[in-house]
Amino acid sequence: MGTELTAERYRGLAPSTCLVLAGKGRKFAMSAKRRINEAGEPVDYSACDSLQAYVTKLYRDAGIRGGSSHSGRRSFASNLVEQGHDIETVQQLLGHAELEHVRPYLAVSDKKLRQMFCEARAG
Repeated sequence: MGTELTAERYRGLAPSTCLVLAGKGRKFAMSAKRRINEAGEPVDYSACDSLQAYVTKLYRDAGIRGGSSHSGRRSFASNLVEQGHDIETVQQLLGHAELEHVRPYLAVSDKKLRQMFCEARAG
């Protein structure tokens, strides 16, 4: 999963084909991006701006405020952890090379916090 489509990491259709098609067979193009990490080093990555804009529009059209492609990833990751899956599995499913990059995607629900508190108190 994730945006890395190299032969070593690709899991799915043929790596030579596009991942997502739009309209009349036109691809959602990947754009080269660069950000600065916490250590102040440049990090290059790819993103599909047109797909991200489309997902954001779907959320908006459905009346969901603040929805984006990343809010879906955050919900996916948080739900996996809440269901008991380990962080390493979530890391693989999100396509992150570093475990530390998974942390921003995780949120613990109030329900889960109450459950953990009760278990610790009973323990």
